[in-house]
Amino acid sequence: MERGNLVKRLNEANIKRLVDILFSQNVINQFEKETIMETHGRADKARVLVDITYAKGERASELMITQLKVVDLMLYNDIFLKMDSMDCMDGSPVFNMR
Repeated sequence: MERGNLVKRLNEANIKRLVDILFSQNVINQFEKETIMETHGRADKARVLVDITYAKGERASELMITQLKVVDLMLYNDIFLKMDSMDCMDGSPVFNMR
């Protein structure tokens, strides 16, 4: 996943929705949920969300990406469809949290 682009473009409402979904699916726990939501600033919240999810491994990150598609299809398409087409050209993996 293109971390910087996602952090830059996730809005406050979508961060909250993703956190709620990931919490309800037991991807993140209560402490992590509170840590994300109590972080000041939209970009910092997004960064903490992405970093916590990434630290949990590929499955958790893929779940977040899947839920992003539900929460904000336009953002998902802008970030991941472009990545898919670029990855097809260079053969690198689609999933990358840098």
